[in-house]
Amino acid sequence: MKSPPPLPQAVRSSFASRTTFEPYPEALKIAAHFPDIAASVLREANCSLPLSFTCTVNDKGSVSLLGTDLHTPASAYTPYFAPLTSRLNKAFPVGNFPWDLFKPTPNKTQLLIHSIPLAFLPSDDAQLFPSLHESIRNARGVSILSARYLNPDPESRDQKSATSVVVTVAPPEAVAVLPSINLFSRNRRVEHMFSFSKNSQCKKCWMFSHISTRCPSTLPVCPFCSLALTKAEHRCPNPSCPKGGNLRPVLACCSFSVACCPHC
Repeated sequence: MKSPPPLPQAVRSSFASRTTFEPYPEALKIAAHFPDIAASVLREANCSLPLSFTCTVNDKGSVSLLGTDLHTPASAYTPYFAPLTSRLNKAFPVGNFPWDLFKPTPNKTQLLIHSIPLAFLPSDDAQLFPSLHESIRNARGVSILSARYLNPDPESRDQKSATSVVVTVAPPEAVAVLPSINLFSRNRRVEHMFSFSKNSQCKKCWMFSHISTRCPSTLPVCPFCSLALTKAEHRCPNPSCPKGGNLRPVLACCSFSVACCPHC
């Protein structure tokens, strides 16, 4: 019998993000020592799962833990995420921005494929997946996990000659499909699918109804002072700020830094 195929890295990875997205000054120290710390935590908990990991820290301070065993998903370690997070926060100084609870890394990516003629697609929504699955696998060797029409209303779709579809793939395979794919003898534009609503708030300009990747503004806006800078760059002009606002972003830290809402 054949052994099961190895799991993608995204399925074997978990991460803990900081309560405020900021670079961690000793990121290399965490990357070097936390795999052994994590193994120690699991051994103390009598965990029977593999104890070998690699660790990385990104430029926003998030810690990622990747299991080196190719057949053990990160979700198997869910019962141990709380003690792993606790030990992480105790092993390294975090100040006012500790790490949140570990969670499995999202292992699905949605891609938007544009301008596919409706004449080449099945009228039955349930047949869209098998139709595109074969075509995309032939074109790029990628097996999609699901497929749906961007516009769910068939009557509205029928009024047009072409439509867009949303397919789901494993994150490592998304690069094989982006930025275009040849389907039905024509090149079709492909982009990441971003979901947002009228209640979504942009982390760049802080307005509603869109997200930062779709922000029309060319400059960022600070949510603390409304100046053209990011929240992470906000600093109090008072060199002796009593709340340390001259060293890190603090809302209305003193009389030198008055809060100013970007909506007002």
